[in-house]
Amino acid sequence: MKKYIIPLFVMFVSGVNAQSSYDAAKMLDNDLSGTARYVSMGGSMSALGTDISVMGVNPAGIGLYRSGDAAVTMGVTSLISKSDCAGNVEESEKTFFTVDNAGVVLASEVDFDAVKYVNVGFAYKRRNNLKREFLMAGATDGFSQMYQMQRLYDASPFNINNMSYKDYVNLDHSWLALLAADGGLLDAASDPQGELMYPDTEYMEYGSKENGGVDQIDCNIACNIDDRVYLGLTVGIYNVDYERSSYYGEDDAFGPLYTIYNEYATEGAGFDMKLGTIIRPFEESSFRIGFALHTPTWYSLTDRMWCDMYGPGFDGAPYDGYMSTLDYEYAYGDVYCVDYRLTTPWRYNISAAYTIGSSFAINAEYEYADYSSARMRYSDGDKIKAMNEEIKSNMKEVNTFKIGAECKISKNLSLRGGYNYSSAPYKADAAKVMMTMPDTNTEYLNSMEQRNYTLGFGYRNNAFYVDAAYVLSVRESDFYPFYDYFSDEYGNVHSNAATTVKDTKNRFMVTAGIRF
Repeated sequence: MKKYIIPLFVMFVSGVNAQSSYDAAKMLDNDLSGTARYVSMGGSMSALGTDISVMGVNPAGIGLYRSGDAAVTMGVTSLISKSDCAGNVEESEKTFFTVDNAGVVLASEVDFDAVKYVNVGFAYKRRNNLKREFLMAGATDGFSQMYQMQRLYDASPFNINNMSYKDYVNLDHSWLALLAADGGLLDAASDPQGELMYPDTEYMEYGSKENGGVDQIDCNIACNIDDRVYLGLTVGIYNVDYERSSYYGEDDAFGPLYTIYNEYATEGAGFDMKLGTIIRPFEESSFRIGFALHTPTWYSLTDRMWCDMYGPGFDGAPYDGYMSTLDYEYAYGDVYCVDYRLTTPWRYNISAAYTIGSSFAINAEYEYADYSSARMRYSDGDKIKAMNEEIKSNMKEVNTFKIGAECKISKNLSLRGGYNYSSAPYKADAAKVMMTMPDTNTEYLNSMEQRNYTLGFGYRNNAFYVDAAYVLSVRESDFYPFYDYFSDEYGNVHSNAATTVKDTKNRFMVTAGIRF
């Protein structure tokens, strides 16, 4: 069957929602990233200090330096995503080069009462790398994205026979329902009411490619008070540059029926502050404890969206290369975009460390953040109530546990290992609610626990050092290409089953540095 295309190019319209709380949630996570030494110890060095990466977790850790330090970290990442849709398994793999971290610490010995050192540091790291390729396919099992289109139409119906580009621009109706009608998936009969023309689909397929992420620059100042108390402050500056291309399609008994292509991008910037302290409570012991408080990150973001659909044509008539008047009106305009603000949760970190001379060190820590407290606002400061309600109903507290150890096996060589665990950020019944807004991406991913297993080694002489790290990251998720449901005669709600997803990430990192 021939298909036709309806590109959707719409210019900016103020006073509407950002795309989805699921996309905003990508700004909340932190990858295990930094120097190879920091990563090989599971990111657990907040009370040990003396590593460039700790200024982004506990700023006081820079206060333990007694000399300068400069380093750069690079690596290779291999990500395998495997989906299982009712026994139909799809696998995709992406390998890419990364610049994970670069930074410098300048140590200054001072003579000011009990203050022994005042140190400053600057560091870059890839806070959240969002590169990923994903594919899923399988039987629809009686459910269909078109039923979601139908419900969106029913919530805000329109006259299918009198559609125009103004229906999109004025944001009076769901864009997904408008596309479905314009694409021939809703019946344009003599009466204006929409009704599904092709309700019996048998097969679905979804694919996506993601690039970009969140970069972080830290500016730190820390001090050493009598070798017993260390204080630090870090100002973090963030850059967001993320994009995703995806498609979703369904087949009926005769072959491909329709496919929706979506392009989505987020860009913007943000900042936060981190306060930290490390205390050595016993003068004769190396034991120390650390505390750190991270303010929310205040982001100013812009979402850009574009969509087109290949469908069967009006009333099932075949169209070849047909383009709607919407495209001609706005072919030289911008894609739809919206500016908004995102405030991430507060973070709290507590850590403890113990060393035996210079031969052994161990650090353990716990971090807490309530993801459900994240908030979104329009660029004028007004709350985006629908998105905030979705965040509160879908997300929950995230608990992170880290432990790492380092053992010197010779004068210059050390071995390291660590474990890093983060609890699931989504509630078990989380779902993406499609609303009357310019959102044509129906898919959502409910991530579960994240586990990182780390190993590494380091070589050091008087000035030069090289560290290497390997990280195995494993995370399972439930993926839904859309949310569909029905109620049986007993009032029980049945929804489409999740596709089980397992992301396995292998990372190799090397840091080269110099002490001065």
